[in-house]
Amino acid sequence: MKRKRMTMGKYLFIVLWYGWLATGVSAQVMPDSLSGFSGYWGDQGDSTYRNPVIAADYSDPDPLRVGEDYYLAVSTFESCPGVSILHSKDLVNWSSIGAALTDLGKVAPDYTAKGMNRYNGGAYAPTLSYHNGKFYVYVNLFTDGFVVATATHPAGPWKSQFVKDKYGRPLRVTRWSDPCPFWDDNGKAYLVSSHPASKYWYSYIFQMSEDGTTLLDADSAHMARHNVLYEYPHGGTVISPYHSSEGNRIFKRNGYYYLQHIEFTNQGQGEGTYIFRSRNLYGTLPDGSPGSPGNPGKYEVFVVEKVTSRDSLRIPGQGGYVDTPDGQWYWMGQFTRDYACGRPPHLLPVTWVNDWPVIGVDVKDGIGQMAWQLPKPVQGYDIALPLGSDEFDDTSLHPRWVWNHAPVDSCWSLTERQGYLRLHALPTLNNGGFFKAANTLNQRYMRSQCSVATIKMDITGMADGQKAGLAHFNGGKGYASIGVEKNNDAFRLLMETNGKEKAAIPLPRSCSTLYFRTVMGMDDRARFLYSIDGTVFRLLGEPYVMTAANFRGDMIGICTWNDKRNGGYVDVDWFHYEVENKPKE
Repeated sequence: MKRKRMTMGKYLFIVLWYGWLATGVSAQVMPDSLSGFSGYWGDQGDSTYRNPVIAADYSDPDPLRVGEDYYLAVSTFESCPGVSILHSKDLVNWSSIGAALTDLGKVAPDYTAKGMNRYNGGAYAPTLSYHNGKFYVYVNLFTDGFVVATATHPAGPWKSQFVKDKYGRPLRVTRWSDPCPFWDDNGKAYLVSSHPASKYWYSYIFQMSEDGTTLLDADSAHMARHNVLYEYPHGGTVISPYHSSEGNRIFKRNGYYYLQHIEFTNQGQGEGTYIFRSRNLYGTLPDGSPGSPGNPGKYEVFVVEKVTSRDSLRIPGQGGYVDTPDGQWYWMGQFTRDYACGRPPHLLPVTWVNDWPVIGVDVKDGIGQMAWQLPKPVQGYDIALPLGSDEFDDTSLHPRWVWNHAPVDSCWSLTERQGYLRLHALPTLNNGGFFKAANTLNQRYMRSQCSVATIKMDITGMADGQKAGLAHFNGGKGYASIGVEKNNDAFRLLMETNGKEKAAIPLPRSCSTLYFRTVMGMDDRARFLYSIDGTVFRLLGEPYVMTAANFRGDMIGICTWNDKRNGGYVDVDWFHYEVENKPKE
């Protein structure tokens, strides 16, 4: 029988009092002094929302409106499936509906359990577009090439392929990123992309076939070279010849073409965000005629924000624009700060001043300011979160879940035991420990006044040498876990951090069910607790300081592995995830 979830009020009373104060840490939570992030976020239940709209690692957000529905594509890096897709009716309340890249294991073995080598890489900075009844996701897999995925509905199914060069060859070229497509009024298509980590770290615009599958002025052999200035007609056309250009966006409004990018160094125009504008896509030549592929003209330039330090960021950066049916415009972007929850998306209004988009509130002299609490863009919709609890009663995983790299599908199941997630243990790759363990299933950490995640696990199927439990981890550098280990028919509980055992206690041989819990607050520390009856929880080990790494925030995962033998399994009855992201009513 499924156990009824406790209310957040009971969680707070039991855990904050017993768990936090027992460790000598104050339960009082103060706002983040650098950002205004108070721990309250999203829909506040009073017709307003607080930034961030989702306090989780949904980085590089790209929003899209089709009719009265909003969709969002975000980065996933090493996680599978790749490029999470979310849906909303009001730009504030989001639900997970799918992912665009479901077959990353076929792209390269480094995404699979035989490699698990895409930390600090993989799928990031995607764009989501809609053209002629079809949805498109473009993403450059930094070490693998240009990829486009298409679907007739953003929930999928999606079909992905490598974008081709003008000779029909797949653009399996490395170190390209941040693609953004554009279909002009005459049906012609284009794609903007950048080449980071290069002497010529610029943004390039390519002509593209109308079906979005081929770059017409790209040669994969030419673009596979590094530290060269790519030349038309083999490498597109340089559109922003300023070092460290990324975060590309391209769109059209009121007869103007807008090309936006971010610069991350001071070797070009200076670190910041810039918008280029012209009545001509390729700019305007000195004689007033339009620029063309290989012969671009000049653009007017608008400075969205100059950045002197990460702490000086005024408004969220890399992201995308979206409009509402009644003509309002919004910007959804991320702050690049060291949040334990990564780079969460923030939502701000956009004011058009002399046909320039000014992001933020209190607009003056073409400059807008950050706002932390605002009226919802669309009223009347219920509160929804993209992450949450799961009873594992369905025969397929909810799209809020992702795997740490592509899973071994034969070693997990929702049907072997109805109502349970069964995870079979495999040896870690080359005895590499947690980050080389296959089939770690996870959700993103939601940074809140209080967040609580609990699992109920049946351990009767465990084999000698097997470990299983609940873990916090980031993009390949740091982790901590609470779990159980079986050796010589004896069980023991253990808490470990980065491979080092911090606490361990024996369990009675009769124990068949365990509950593992992690409690988090705005101090970004995770407290681990366990229970053998689901009622009384006890602390184990020391608080773990959650951090971001390799562009990823913290994640909460269910894991198991066995470095002694290939075998054993655990059955997870449920995963309960509760957050206090708004004041109590």
